[in-house]
Amino acid sequence: MKEILKKITSAIATSAMAALVFVLEHKTISAVVALVLTLAIILTSLGLTGAFSKNEVTVDASSSQETTSVVTSEVSSLIEESSSEPTSSQESSSSEEAPVTSKPVVTSTPVVTSKPSEPVKQNTGFQYNTNLDIEDNVFMDALVYTGYNINKHRADGMMWEYLLASKKRARGWLSNIGYNGGSTGYETTANGLPDIKAFEKKGMVCASFVTYVYFNYLPNVAGIDTSSLPKPVDPKLAHDWYMAANQWIKNGYSKSIPFTATKIPAGSAGYVKFNPSESIPIGSIVIFRDARYPNSTHGSHASIYAGYKNGYNWIYHVGNDNGPEFCAIERVLFGPDPQWPLAVITPPSNIRMAAMASVTVKDDSGAAVEGAEVSVKNNTTGAVTLLGKTDANGLVSKEGLKYGDYTVTYTLPTGYTAAETSVTASLTTKNNSLNEILISVVKERQVSSVTEETTTTSTTESIQ
Repeated sequence: MKEILKKITSAIATSAMAALVFVLEHKTISAVVALVLTLAIILTSLGLTGAFSKNEVTVDASSSQETTSVVTSEVSSLIEESSSEPTSSQESSSSEEAPVTSKPVVTSTPVVTSKPSEPVKQNTGFQYNTNLDIEDNVFMDALVYTGYNINKHRADGMMWEYLLASKKRARGWLSNIGYNGGSTGYETTANGLPDIKAFEKKGMVCASFVTYVYFNYLPNVAGIDTSSLPKPVDPKLAHDWYMAANQWIKNGYSKSIPFTATKIPAGSAGYVKFNPSESIPIGSIVIFRDARYPNSTHGSHASIYAGYKNGYNWIYHVGNDNGPEFCAIERVLFGPDPQWPLAVITPPSNIRMAAMASVTVKDDSGAAVEGAEVSVKNNTTGAVTLLGKTDANGLVSKEGLKYGDYTVTYTLPTGYTAAETSVTASLTTKNNSLNEILISVVKERQVSSVTEETTTTSTTESIQ
């Protein structure tokens, strides 16, 4: 029945079009009357087909209701963003690209343009597995690997001092990588290492730099397996990185850190007073929005948190022709494309970005030794870190240590002895950077006087 009605409707529609053409050409009263009659017939037929269609939809409504609501939500999101926000392709930082002057165009990838999901609640015992030493960590190493001259930066006495972007290249700090969207950040050489030459040739944008750090440098150079982490759909789009990091939150790996941001002084351009609700771990993903769109939730710039020093919250990023460099959250409001902090998402807790030493002390019978005090000394830097005393399971551990060779020193409680008071160990990225160290000691065994007296007495009695 439905097919027949479709054919009738199609035929009537064709007739209506012919009548309309006739009216336009002849403009006679009879032609107008014919058109009115034709339209009346069409409306009547549509009412019939609508009745049949309504009955058919009712049968399948229960199975299609959820899908319909999801599609409607996505369409509403696309319409809202297309009317008020820049697209991910317009990502920028200090002067990342020219200002957006035309109405933004919605990209064809739904995940790029849909709004980020709400952060899930985390347990109060959430742990960060990052190396919190701002002067030396794997994320700084990733910047240096691009060719950034950190030694020259330090030697100039400008470490953790803000300097305008235009003054950096002359100081010899920067790499040969410029700003361009040619590379994805995934490029590798034949031996599986990040292809710096490709980056130099094609250039980088903010998102491709973050992609290089998390999914190229960390696994291929530092040996840190990040394959379990959701990746951005497009590695060159800042908003895709925002969506990927929000997926880390949904998976329970990360959490969002609230903050406040205000202009200082009020009404001026260039400075932001940024106050996070808690200390931000190095390696966090920091997302910005275009400051010209105050209500936007669209990520327009992506970066990696480098630490807090000298009154600034520092980030590693690519924001202009300087390529990979340092900047500060407080200063990204500068330039023709001013940026405003949108989200701070912590490094994933299921991936260790620094070494963990787990020391277990047992005696020669295999029993745990409680109360042994353990410390580790970095054989390169000489830095000594106290791990603490072993618990009832003979275990003591500590996160956030630098990778490298160590001397593990221990002091035993009364009743235990050992031929040596230290052992050597290498803290590496293997086993998700969990380095387990076993120390075996000897439990002292002494014959008590009470035992000897009892033995003598028993012997005497047996002789009698």
